[in-house]
Amino acid sequence: MARDLTEGELRILHMVQAHYGPQNSTEDVYWASGDEAVILVKSRDGAGTLMVNLTNLATWRADGTIASDEKLRREWLRIEDT
Repeated sequence: MARDLTEGELRILHMVQAHYGPQNSTEDVYWASGDEAVILVKSRDGAGTLMVNLTNLATWRADGTIASDEKLRREWLRIEDT
């Protein structure tokens, strides 16, 4: 890993893990554009589901671009509340 994940990036990763499963770990994070933490999310059966830029989502959530965790989960992580 190029660097440790920030608190915000880890928070997004934990949301991913809670819904999609623990197979999405810090070991799966790669670095795009030099310093952006990205993960290719795998469903519980191992199929590729979506790409998540942890850095961007953490920044947008912190600065209010993404107004709520509910909106983040629903619109960016494809997690519907049950």
